[in-house]
Amino acid sequence: MINLATIGILGSGNIGRKLAKQFIQAGNKVIMSNHHGPDSLKNVIKELGPSAKAGTIAEAEQQNIVLLAVLRPALEDVLSQNTDWSNQILIDATNEIPTQLAQLRGSELVEHLAPGAHVIKAFNTLFARYMTGTNESGRRVLFFAGDDDDSKQTCQNLFVKMRYSPVDLGTIKEAGPLMEFGAPLSGTHFVEVDE
Repeated sequence: MINLATIGILGSGNIGRKLAKQFIQAGNKVIMSNHHGPDSLKNVIKELGPSAKAGTIAEAEQQNIVLLAVLRPALEDVLSQNTDWSNQILIDATNEIPTQLAQLRGSELVEHLAPGAHVIKAFNTLFARYMTGTNESGRRVLFFAGDDDDSKQTCQNLFVKMRYSPVDLGTIKEAGPLMEFGAPLSGTHFVEVDE
């Protein structure tokens, strides 16, 4: 089991910033990165506080846990900056572009582009405004999938600390297609109600 300490964030858009804040609230540090470079992140880091720092994509990719929150067309360029993803957890929060044609789709493509990574598909079924962990009724349900049991357990523990109610849907191949944009679970915002 990986000891959570610093999480690399690939992408500083709405999803990357929102989840970075939640990672920090759960007791972690983050390294934020984007394709513009660390200097472009000064305001983001100021907003996130002392548990965040700006880094290069390569620096963010060296962490034990990395969040992928970039637009799909940037995947290959971003992921190719790390040539050895062995035993790292890569949380894939991206969504397939419906018109994109490829043999490998969704998180299977991410697995191909990040060989050796333990890919965990998560957060992509929630619209950004619903990535809140808890709300007035209870904990937001967070669907996730992956192929490595230890990595799934590590992420489940992290998601609970982020105040979500995680639901393991199985492997990337089985569950990934249910979670893509426009698929049955896309845009579902279930809440586990507190009793």
